[in-house]
Amino acid sequence: MSRLVTIGIALLLLLAGGARGALVLHNGSFDLDPPLGNLDDPEKAPTGWYQHYSEPQSWSDFRFGATGNGAWNNNGITLGQNYLGPDFTPGPEDGYYYTSVGAYGGEASATVRGSGYNRSGRPNPAGDFYVQLYSTRPGAFTPADGNDVAAAGTLLGELHVDISALTGTTPLSQAFQLTVPFAGTGIAPGDTVWLRIWDGPDNGDLDNFDETTIDNVTLTTVVPEPGALGVLLLAALPLVRRTTRR
Repeated sequence: MSRLVTIGIALLLLLAGGARGALVLHNGSFDLDPPLGNLDDPEKAPTGWYQHYSEPQSWSDFRFGATGNGAWNNNGITLGQNYLGPDFTPGPEDGYYYTSVGAYGGEASATVRGSGYNRSGRPNPAGDFYVQLYSTRPGAFTPADGNDVAAAGTLLGELHVDISALTGTTPLSQAFQLTVPFAGTGIAPGDTVWLRIWDGPDNGDLDNFDETTIDNVTLTTVVPEPGALGVLLLAALPLVRRTTRR
């Protein structure tokens, strides 16, 4: 009997303790791949991430090495403009990157931090971008390059980051922080949460573009404290054990 009581209390404690959290950002440094040096790569997304374009000269979204280019560490992700084909035909500025940060486990909130950088090796305007969190139901979305989670998911929160003040050829950076409380968003335990970084709506001007690099992205969460029921059960456990031994 005492063993059954103990097991029952343990189960109640597990329920009362609330969620333990499951959201983790992998490769927010974009450095799981070899350093690019002073080169760029528009065709391959960072390990664990997905991008809009994956063809040569698709500089709407590309990986960028820091050497001689800016103040980020090793590799960053950059949002610019496409110049496709043998004639380098200018295209839209509608690049994005996204990655899964795991299944929602009852977290109260999530905070995304990182920095935006100008291109110091060439005085291209730094411009702006968006940092967003999305959710999708389990199995409802299959990630792939060119398959945008924004078209399938629910927007949980976003931040517009304007770093256009980072001008000139001096390496500069600007920190950003997005905090998203999950209450009231409609997210459910087990839903997949996605981090998306987007260049924003294209202005239609193919003759002018901005170029922003993002790096050192982190994600932290706030997990609810154990409920009052759990505390009471812990206090009662010795009494229960003494009672069952009589």
